[in-house]
Amino acid sequence: MVSTNAGGIMAFRNGTMRHRVLGLEAVLPDGRVFSDLTRVLKTSAGYDLKHLFIGAEGTLGMVTRVAVRLDPVAGASATALVGVPDAASAQRIVRHFLGSTSARLSAAEILWRNFASLMQRGLGYAPGQLPLDAPCLLVLGLSADSVEAARGVFEDGLAAIWEEAGIIDGLVASSEAQAAQMWRLREETVEIERAHPMAPSFDVSVPGGALDAYVARIEAGLKRIDAAYAPYVYGHLADGNLHISINCDGPLPHERHAAIEDVLYQGLREAGGSFSAEHGVGLEKREAYERYADPVKRDLAKAIKALIDPGHVMNPGKVVG
Repeated sequence: MVSTNAGGIMAFRNGTMRHRVLGLEAVLPDGRVFSDLTRVLKTSAGYDLKHLFIGAEGTLGMVTRVAVRLDPVAGASATALVGVPDAASAQRIVRHFLGSTSARLSAAEILWRNFASLMQRGLGYAPGQLPLDAPCLLVLGLSADSVEAARGVFEDGLAAIWEEAGIIDGLVASSEAQAAQMWRLREETVEIERAHPMAPSFDVSVPGGALDAYVARIEAGLKRIDAAYAPYVYGHLADGNLHISINCDGPLPHERHAAIEDVLYQGLREAGGSFSAEHGVGLEKREAYERYADPVKRDLAKAIKALIDPGHVMNPGKVVG
């Protein structure tokens, strides 16, 4: 988790691993042990070298021990599924619940219609079983001292923000089983593979205010490549991390895959986003890394790799060539 800088549904609240690691130990390519097992938050004692190993995908050393900052688990939670016209409306709802003092927003996942429709069909959900008829769906999680308290905050909060956010439909789960139904819409992404074996998939970060424009742009750009392309888009609304799968079987020819990357990645870095949000570079995104990462950043990464691992012993060929 440290070597991949893992994140996830609660990254907007708790950060990625980079934000949780206080200190670590790692074995270097030459066998020496780098040891900085600091257990305090504040330390300004020169270069904070632990960050070289966080997210480096094992290319600079093998992390063997880690000191992690933990938070207590909430006592109870509630789930809601809300239909909205766009991501901007969903973000208004998220901001509203982030301001709550009686409950803690623990999840905010957005599903665009094409993805939600695929999941509804694949999971066999009957029409009307859940509020699914909207351009975007928002799956929300709230934590509180009791389930009743969390549900009450949901009900009151959605009523208060309903008109302002342009909510189309919404439902607060009345049982654990109903909450599980809602979360399956987001989590059972194997349905994409069942519909499109080896579907090309991508993982980007987009600044919050640009989500709707980004999705509209890539939908139009992909149709210029192939009129049948209608991507499945879903992800972590509160931190702008979108997962995108193309509705076709893979793998694609290199030229077609590169053309799709151009549509998805063009301008992301300049806008403050990233072509790789949480799934790393590895081998699959090496070419994209060379094309879309900042050239000075690439030069510095190569210099660090050459200094620490000149023999390319650690995870050779990954991230930095």
